[in-house]
Amino acid sequence: MNEKRKYYQEKAKQQQNIFEISPIVVILFLSFFIFTVTGAGNITIISCIGVLLCMVGVIQSSVKVDLWIFIPLVIYIIISFISGYRIYGSTISGIAATQSVFPIVYLLIAYLSEVERLFLKRLCAFWIGMMACIGIIQFMITVYSNSASRLSGIMGNPNAMGAVMVLGWFALQSCLIDLKNQTSIQKRVLQALEFMVLIALALTLSFGAFGALGLGIIVMHVYGKESFSSFINKVVEVIFACGCGVLLYIAGDLACSFWLCILLTMYIIIASFYRDMMKMYFKDRKWLCCLICFIGVVGASLLLYLRPNAMATCMERFAMIKNGLTYLGENPLLGVGPYQWRLLNLYDSDPYFNTWHIHNVFVHIGVELGYIALAMLIIATLRHFFKKEDPAQRGMFFASFIHNMMDTSFFYIATIPFLMMCCGTDERKLHSLNGMVATCIFCGFAILFVWNMIQCLMR
Repeated sequence: MNEKRKYYQEKAKQQQNIFEISPIVVILFLSFFIFTVTGAGNITIISCIGVLLCMVGVIQSSVKVDLWIFIPLVIYIIISFISGYRIYGSTISGIAATQSVFPIVYLLIAYLSEVERLFLKRLCAFWIGMMACIGIIQFMITVYSNSASRLSGIMGNPNAMGAVMVLGWFALQSCLIDLKNQTSIQKRVLQALEFMVLIALALTLSFGAFGALGLGIIVMHVYGKESFSSFINKVVEVIFACGCGVLLYIAGDLACSFWLCILLTMYIIIASFYRDMMKMYFKDRKWLCCLICFIGVVGASLLLYLRPNAMATCMERFAMIKNGLTYLGENPLLGVGPYQWRLLNLYDSDPYFNTWHIHNVFVHIGVELGYIALAMLIIATLRHFFKKEDPAQRGMFFASFIHNMMDTSFFYIATIPFLMMCCGTDERKLHSLNGMVATCIFCGFAILFVWNMIQCLMR
């Protein structure tokens, strides 16, 4: 009887009127929307958003937040500002000017109820699905103009687009877990968008994103303690969708056939809206699942053909990380400074990599910002590792972690806030933060954002 009562109480919460949703949800989502179209971040735009977020935060009261994540984030930003100021003499040169919104976003999310967090997660996941659809349309336009190439999408870079698509896929999976026992239009739309996200991911031909997706799926199923057959079914669905995306890429880039792309796109749209039928079809045919898995493994060699420089790029990143490790103790306290590693690499005996970032976030932060900033990131990462969340959220976290070990998605301003907005709460890890302290934090960051805007205008 208690279980039944609890079920109806939860259902009532899920049906909470949209007008009762906190304005913080809308503002956070609009912020994320803007972050996705600014790439690595425009300081003036990010500062304006930061001021708006702080204005909303100032009128809030006390809050429960995980201080073992929030405090390391704040310290990381402070060290980043000090390191940048030491080199450039301003607070707008370096990565801190854009990443300073991270603690504010994290603190505002803490004010949201469980229902509001759920609503925010669905909004963000829906927008990622829309980004995928827009990306597919962009690819079709490039095919029509005979200039098809790897999909960069709204993010402006194939690897960044791939990283966001991977995180978006796990966010959609988390939303579908929440709707597991329901049959609704919302669920069907999310399932269709999940398929489109995998198509867009395939069009990026990002090997790092594919690897992160694969490892994230393994973690998701191990953490969820699901059966091996369930794992195989999920892998088959992913391979099937990505295979459709790869075929679309071949038709557009190699065959240069716009009409074939049109036919494939129509098939993809139909397949996306009949996901349940497809799942049942695969579930009843084990032999077909095994065949698709085999084709997926063999088909990986096709990706190497489509992107022949992939192995060379991978080896170059290992060499980049190795080069970065030689500078790890150059200045243990504050590092060599933001964007200084590229200059050091230019004059050392190793090959010049012609990139601003070491393609390993932890090594890069240790080199350019020092051991303190590195320790803060490690503490926040480990703290999140011990949080309780649903399997898809855990897969999303690991996919982001793995991707940042060989790429630079951490420096694209949308990825970390997206991860924050899709994470669940764990009451065991929360601590109360006094309302006055929270107000002081928001005011301090607001002053910083205003000062950054003034410096940008005076340039």
